[in-house]
Amino acid sequence: MNRRWVFLMIALLLLLSACSSKNTLSEPAGSIPLGERKTVVVSVKTSNRFLETAVQKFEALHPDIKIEIKQYVTFSGTDDGFKLSDDLMNTEKYVQSVLTEAMSGKGADLIEMMDLPEDKFVDKKLLTNLDELMAVDSSFNKNQLYSNILESSRIDGGLYTMPTNFMLLMIAGDQELLKKANITVDDKTWTWEQLKAITKELKEQEGQDLYAFVGFPQDFVVSLFLEGSYREFVQDERSVHFDSEQFRMFMQNIKTMNDEGIISPEMDGSQKGLFSYMINNRVQSLLVNLVNPDTVILQMPTEKGQSQGWMYKSSVKLGINSNSKVQQEAWEFLKFLVSEEMQSSAEMMGIPVHKGAADMMLQEAAQKIAQGETGNLQPGVVPTENAGQEIPDAKFVEQQIQYAKTILEGAKVTSSIDKQVDSIIKEEVQSYFSGQKSAEDVSKLIQNRVMTYLNE
Repeated sequence: MNRRWVFLMIALLLLLSACSSKNTLSEPAGSIPLGERKTVVVSVKTSNRFLETAVQKFEALHPDIKIEIKQYVTFSGTDDGFKLSDDLMNTEKYVQSVLTEAMSGKGADLIEMMDLPEDKFVDKKLLTNLDELMAVDSSFNKNQLYSNILESSRIDGGLYTMPTNFMLLMIAGDQELLKKANITVDDKTWTWEQLKAITKELKEQEGQDLYAFVGFPQDFVVSLFLEGSYREFVQDERSVHFDSEQFRMFMQNIKTMNDEGIISPEMDGSQKGLFSYMINNRVQSLLVNLVNPDTVILQMPTEKGQSQGWMYKSSVKLGINSNSKVQQEAWEFLKFLVSEEMQSSAEMMGIPVHKGAADMMLQEAAQKIAQGETGNLQPGVVPTENAGQEIPDAKFVEQQIQYAKTILEGAKVTSSIDKQVDSIIKEEVQSYFSGQKSAEDVSKLIQNRVMTYLNE
């Protein structure tokens, strides 16, 4: 009898072992079955290494949540390197696809809003107000982020998108030429008219091959001007002001700058630029540019000379779909993207919105500057070859670190231009620049087209 029971026990153990082996094959030990995991779909135009790394780290910390990246546009190889395989038409299709999905009550849980009409999403109540999620989340400390970036991202009093990075829009001036002419720029109040006057004065001294900007076609200048004044022309779909004397002056100023040789659309090597337009996308390069004795870093000019602070834009802004069934899980991933861990990572693109991460990068940059290694910091207008270049004084570097912090904390004007509106304006103003239509006719055309688009 005992032997019989022994055989039965062995058989039972073998059976249990087999069942256990089958379970092990279908699901890794310690994992949560796929059917029990919640999936957060993240819609992006193009994925990147930062996002993909964040997914891997987040899923390791949250085995009950799966992050799925839904990419609309991929990179393709070409003879002249890698470039985005889409053009304006594909961008429009992408925008329409995401907007249609969201308006139908579907779409991704997290939506990257870079090329999307944010105003329209908010007006149609397609995005969740992140203030409401922050208010009930004691684990989230928004004071760790740049409050100026969050505040300037608000629409109608609510925070509907979370920037995960930002880039500073700046003007770099030739310090030697400005000093030679005894010109000091008050960049808190300077205007485009003053920039024109400074350039004209120096053209008389240095020659007609000097321009304010070199390689600036007029349609690029249109976008440049719009970055600082878009909200003056478009408040919402019911308040559009392109058919106005202000916008007609806007167009006339750009045409005058081209006609009078203030800007040059070409870049042939014989021309010299008094100013350079910079998109500063790294904390390290910001500090390098500030300590460069040959360059003066300035805020963007304005039309009226109003003090507006440093301008910035974000290349990654995420909003949570108001119809998402996994809003809490989407919020957890969004929080992780702006955590100090991810904001400090090597894959981080742009300037961190997390203050601690930015401070750390400033200190690292200061150490490299002290060692004469500025060429490794992607310094923009600063030469990458530093042979013979004097290493800045430590006290001066510390002063510039504090100034860099002031700049980062003072960036408050976001240039969130609707891509379709920008495209309409660029298309229509060409007939004015070429003399085919009057400023009044073009402004009315733009007004009608923008109104039609915004009310679709």
